Amino acid sequence: METVTIRRALPTEFDTVGELTARAYLAGGHIAPDNTHYLPVLRDAADRAAKAELLVAARGEEVCGTVTVARHGGEYTELARPGDLEFRMLAVAPEAAGDGIGRALVGRVLDLAGSEGWERVVLYSDSSMAVAHGLYRRMGFHRVPEDDWQPVPGVCLLAFALRIRR
Repeated sequence: METVTIRRALPTEFDTVGELTARAYLAGGHIAPDNTHYLPVLRDAADRAAKAELLVAARGEEVCGTVTVARHGGEYTELARPGDLEFRMLAVAPEAAGDGIGRALVGRVLDLAGSEGWERVVLYSDSSMAVAHGLYRRMGFHRVPEDDWQPVPGVCLLAFALRIRR
């Protein structure tokens, strides 16, 4: 297997990253193809790069995964409180599922949190994302049910957190 590099997305990759994110959510059944609210948000990688930190996992020139890192107080945070680093829109290309790409991306987020002095890493995950929930638990995250949220009827977001050891 070719080495995976985690790095900031390049502007020339924003369209690819947006489509990869949308494709991963659609393939997993986590969003409906006719969703006119969140599907455009998933596709707008340029906005995420401008307002947060957009990371990609790449094998050579091929982008195979992405995650958005949002620092407390930024426009892309939903759950983060003071001292928290949040990540959102973790996505792996369906053809790369099971290759450890998601784990590598979350690992990079945890490395950033430690090096920048954050106390916790937090995230919301749709209740349908059982595979991701398993990954988060294996990496040490725990559920924070008191912070679960329903942004719109029928969408239940589950809160997860991991305290960063120093």
